[in-house]
Parts: sequence; C-alpha cells; structure tokens
Amino acid sequence: MLLLASTTGANMAHAGAWPQPLHHIQIIVPFSTTHASNAYDIQGKLIRRNPYTKEELAPYVEYGLTTHTTLVGQMSLLHEHTSWLGKPVVQRSLSELKFGARFALGEWQKTYFSIQPLAIWHGGMNESDPFASQRGDIDGEFAVTLGRHFKWLGFDGFTDNLIGITLRPTNRPSAFKVNLTLGLDLNPRTKIMLKSESYAAFSKGAAASQVQSNKLGLSLVRRVDKTVSLEIGAATSLTGRNTIEERSVRLALWYDF
Repeated sequence: MLLLASTTGANMAHAGAWPQPLHHIQIIVPFSTTHASNAYDIQGKLIRRNPYTKEELAPYVEYGLTTHTTLVGQMSLLHEHTSWLGKPVVQRSLSELKFGARFALGEWQKTYFSIQPLAIWHGGMNESDPFASQRGDIDGEFAVTLGRHFKWLGFDGFTDNLIGITLRPTNRPSAFKVNLTLGLDLNPRTKIMLKSESYAAFSKGAAASQVQSNKLGLSLVRRVDKTVSLEIGAATSLTGRNTIEERSVRLALWYDF
C-alpha cells in the first residue's frame, strides 16, 4: 500500500512513518513553482517586497534496506527570479542534498512510531531561506514520525505526523518543525491530503532567531497503475515572521518498484 505525504518547497517529502518493504524503492519527482510579493516582518505583519519566483525540482528516493530501516535521500535544484535596485536577478543552484534513514520503532496504541535522523548539505544561498545558509554548511535534523490509520464515514484514512528539530552550527539558529498530514482515500485509486507545515527558530539574540513559518497545503494523488501515481497540489503561507509569504503549486510523479 502506498502512503503518500506531500510537501512543498525545500522540505523533505516523505512516505510516512511506516517503513518501506524490504528492497522496495520509491522515487518521487516533484516540481513546484512558488511566488511571493509580500513578506512577514519581525512582528508577523505583511510588508511589500520585490516580486520573487522560484521553480524547484526536488527528486526524492526511499529504499527498504531492512524490514525496519529505510534509507532516504533528496536533492533540490532551484531556479530563482527576483530584482534588486530595479535590475532582474536570476540564480540557479543545487540548493540542498539530504541523506539519512528512518528506523521503525513499532506500534503502540494503534500508532506507528519511527525516528528519522538526516544530514543536510547546502549548495548555496537562496532567497527563500531565512537562515542565510552558505555553500558548504551542513545541518543535522532529528525527527520522530507517527502514523495511524482510521475510518471515517466508510472511507479509509491516515494521519502522518513529523515532529523534529533542525540543528544549525555557527551563527545560524536551530529550529523546531512540526508537519501534520491528514489523508483520505476517496476511492481505491485516489487520495486527498491536507497538510500543515510549521517551523520556529529558538536560538536567542540574532534577528534571524525570530523566524517562524506556518503553511497549509492540499494535494490530490491519483494512482495510474501499480507502480505510477501522479500528484497535483497547492500550498500557501498562513502566518510567519522574517519569512516570505509563499503561494506554491506542485506537480509530482511517484514511482514504486
């Protein structure tokens, strides 16, 4: 059974708290486009900013190494458009590489638990990164994932939640993150998913430590055959501090073998 959880932007897509079957591979190839003409200031109020557009291709892969260990990895390729002093600025970069593993802990009270440590390498600065990561910076992330199945009005559904911390060395603030996903099977081939993504920096002192972001997204996933699924989705910022107000559209191809 394919368990999907959508993300937008540079956050890692993931297939849920459940492990991949032994030697099973899942590849997700999402393309998203993001637009922003406003930003949140340090008090969380919207202010105008130079128009900003980002296209991102972020291939992601999972591999079932053992029955309880799933290797995960992702890369992010960015194409950004903005302006400075009236002049257009265009930037292309390999923004991030992520690699880690998800270790299944088992089920308790009908909820499946896993832990997921990741290493994150930054390939350069990008306009949508409020933490001003530089090329060569390496961050660490540790998360707990929780998955649960349920039935509602005769429909099969699931929740897939991630609670984690991203640790950034030097003078960049670390942050807590919480991603919550609610999925519902409309029929055997179609899922709809509602997802909330939030993070908040917790280091003291620097203005960058006042960073917060809350986004809400909706996706529809349609299984084409036994191995291929297609996804279309959108997301928008709800609140924030020292971040841009994003509106994103996402298309993705999911392949299992």
